[in-house]
Amino acid sequence: MPCDHYSLQVPESKFEDVVAFLLTSLKHIGFKEFYRPIPTCVGLGDGRPYLWIQAVPEGDGLGEALEILLSKHHTHMAFTAETHEQVQEFHTAALKAGGKDNGAPGLRPQFGPNYYAAFVKDPACGINFEVICRAEAS
Repeated sequence: MPCDHYSLQVPESKFEDVVAFLLTSLKHIGFKEFYRPIPTCVGLGDGRPYLWIQAVPEGDGLGEALEILLSKHHTHMAFTAETHEQVQEFHTAALKAGGKDNGAPGLRPQFGPNYYAAFVKDPACGINFEVICRAEAS
């Protein structure tokens, strides 16, 4: 059964940066903000909100610990693309938005046939975002 939605917690001081990075990097596949019920929680997606970003206050040390956890323990999230071109567009847009290359667009046969992906770490928390296309090249 597919995942319906996912919640990602980030330090409050990095919240808007992570949201802006995702909106900029994934805009070309229709990714947008759908719902912000409170200033520190936002629902993002391409047809409906399925990725919820929540800010964690940093005053009690939890936000700082969360930032270390996100970057040091390889938090990873993958988005599906329909074409190899969309994967390449993500990589280009994410790097322009300040992301750090963590794997240029290309085939990854070790993960399966037609596994074409790119990986970029966001500049705020170091979260490893991936866009993958499993279709054959056009």
